[in-house]
Amino acid sequence: MDLTAAICVVGAGQSGILAAAKLRDLGYRNIDILEAGAQLGGYCETVEVEGEIYDFQAHLIIQQDFGEDATGTAIDELMRKHPTETQVEALHFVAETDSGKPGLTVPPHFVPLFRTLTPEQAADQLAEAWNIIEGAVRDRRGPGLSGLAFDRIPGETWETYRARHSPLAGEILQGLTLYANMRRPRQPAETIININAHISGHVSQLAKMMLSLYPAQRQSLLERMPQSLRAQMSSRRPVTVGFRRGFISFMRQVVDDCRLEVSVGSRVTSIEPVPTEGVRVTYTAGGKYHRTMYSSVVVTARPAQIRNIFPAGDIHELFAERNCPRTWTRSYLIKAREEIITFPRRPNSAEPLGFWLLEPYGSYTDSDPEQAMHRITAANKQHPGPYWICFSNSDTSISDAKAWTLAKESLFLFDDPELISETIADWPAYPSVAAIREGWFERISEIQGRGGIYFVGEILSGPTVECISSFVREVIPCWFGPEHLATSAPPNPTADQRAQGATTGG
Repeated sequence: MDLTAAICVVGAGQSGILAAAKLRDLGYRNIDILEAGAQLGGYCETVEVEGEIYDFQAHLIIQQDFGEDATGTAIDELMRKHPTETQVEALHFVAETDSGKPGLTVPPHFVPLFRTLTPEQAADQLAEAWNIIEGAVRDRRGPGLSGLAFDRIPGETWETYRARHSPLAGEILQGLTLYANMRRPRQPAETIININAHISGHVSQLAKMMLSLYPAQRQSLLERMPQSLRAQMSSRRPVTVGFRRGFISFMRQVVDDCRLEVSVGSRVTSIEPVPTEGVRVTYTAGGKYHRTMYSSVVVTARPAQIRNIFPAGDIHELFAERNCPRTWTRSYLIKAREEIITFPRRPNSAEPLGFWLLEPYGSYTDSDPEQAMHRITAANKQHPGPYWICFSNSDTSISDAKAWTLAKESLFLFDDPELISETIADWPAYPSVAAIREGWFERISEIQGRGGIYFVGEILSGPTVECISSFVREVIPCWFGPEHLATSAPPNPTADQRAQGATTGG
């Protein structure tokens, strides 16, 4: 373990910043962070309106573990080291009611099931789902580090998985994994995401909704549920917490607190192990090509970028589009002239901050291909006032105008919303069904550290700050901590080797 070793982190999104911060915690002093964009933040983009920062994409802390609060979690550790202003947010499911108007509701895909179950059956099947999830968390079963596989049989599809579980348990677990694996129907019963609010909060919220339907039987139904589920239902921790001044401001704070430097506008074009010397990183910055030698390189780029950095070989093949297909998302900042639903208010708050899922599983079906191509699945109010961020699945084959027309059809909470700003981004795609079945995660594990090159990012850990901070807290010390044998690392490049110089380029 050589704390003077030169380490390069490729990418300054949340994965790159948190990986570099953990390296600094371990005592490494020579860390370069190369970011292709004009600012740090990666997938997150922000827009300022009337003095408030609104985040597109990343902006939520989602506490993942079971228990009353966030104590002991990676995100709790991160927030204690880097205190920042946050705001509690809430999660509501919204759907069009029988009258055609929107209303707070049990998630719409559960409604048909609840109609077929007695209260006792619903309680028992919720408990079944909870026990399966809790067991998977405890046993850390899954295809990747901190992944989750529930109790699936390898290669099993959701059709066979659901056939051997009760209907409500199957629906709950399928919903969680559909979200985690980027809304792909008919996928295998596996997921790569860490436990997040859709797991630790989803079942307990559903239990609360179910109890509200049968107030006279509340106590008897509670007695049918596991103690840990009852404890979570009375938990004091919020489902979600947002950054008051924006996600990017928090990343900048981490950078400043850890005395890190980010080289923006530095696009990595190749990464090559050099026997006996280290790892050569070639990148463009300021109109010039630079070649620098490092002891190790931590890659946090998206699959499409990794394919460009490694134009051939097994790394390119692992991240090839057939294994990691590109997906897209559009996000909109809208101004609501009027909201046609009243949301519950937090105490001492005039505005309901938080996520509202708009018939979230409507886009998972093939019944309306055009809507499935571009549909708003969630709206989020990050600050008091008339402005909302709306998230969608998308497709680059349609025009911006067509996309907005389709999006408005699923924004039934608002009367003629005004479009203020929009963005479209390459989603950090997860492995395909076929890739997972063929052992994609095992193959990634086998190449970690080979030639001094490591991979960290949303594709391995899941997209939330909690998922990524938890993943980084686990793997970086394994790779670079005191127990890491110096003989397993590439030689530390000399200063002369590192400073091979810059050659002018286009």
